[in-house]
Amino acid sequence: MTDPFARFGIEHLSATSMLQYRSDPALGVLYTVFGIREAGSPAMHRGSALDHTIGQLLDENVSLDHAGARALATTHYDDLIENTDERYRPSDIKREREVVGKCLDECYPIVSSWEAPLAYQHPIRLSLQGIEVPVIGFIDLRYPNAVRELKSSGKPRASITDDHAFQVATYAMAIRQEAGEWPEAFVDYLTPIGMTSYQLTNGKRWVQEVVDTAAMIRTLLDGASDRDALCASIKPDYNNWLWRYRPRSLAAAKELFGE
Repeated sequence: MTDPFARFGIEHLSATSMLQYRSDPALGVLYTVFGIREAGSPAMHRGSALDHTIGQLLDENVSLDHAGARALATTHYDDLIENTDERYRPSDIKREREVVGKCLDECYPIVSSWEAPLAYQHPIRLSLQGIEVPVIGFIDLRYPNAVRELKSSGKPRASITDDHAFQVATYAMAIRQEAGEWPEAFVDYLTPIGMTSYQLTNGKRWVQEVVDTAAMIRTLLDGASDRDALCASIKPDYNNWLWRYRPRSLAAAKELFGE
């Protein structure tokens, strides 16, 4: 049996790459086979700054009061903006910087009471039956019996989004494989008006989604002998709203897959 992942130079999958395929196989192929990546954004750097600060806040070797944590978050955000080659609108930079501070103010009283995790940005490697490559990634917070994924958002969430459920289920599967027991899985939403944590309760459904998505990707790749054949087999759904936020992917898709 040939390895279709090797045929297309794919050395691993991740929750992110698998989600691209779930949204539209064309997006997945652009991401994994052609290496298309979208530009960053102040909102993306906002999330990175908050993740980093919470990781430091929960480090037993670091002492941060509320003011210190707020300063660390905004300084880290400023550094990310300063050190990127991309250029953003000043109004967007300012808006997201304010969101960083507000999110930190809301989450600090809650997160500062948490115990230190076993690891921050814990690497995972999940093996799936019949899939030749591993699924890799990093868990924001790994606890003895739980995994937590931090998400910053400009507005509150009423529940775990499907994409985030898929992601945290992937991580829980990896820990089950690594440690022998299923961890509880949480997604923590940090917003300017509060912090809400949700536990994944329909885990079996999302475990099956992960397994089925990996199998779908393999089947798609296995049916094509080369890149040209792969592109010919795909019809992007340009009505999907995601394409509006993927300008680089959209341009590449129209060239590779047609209008």
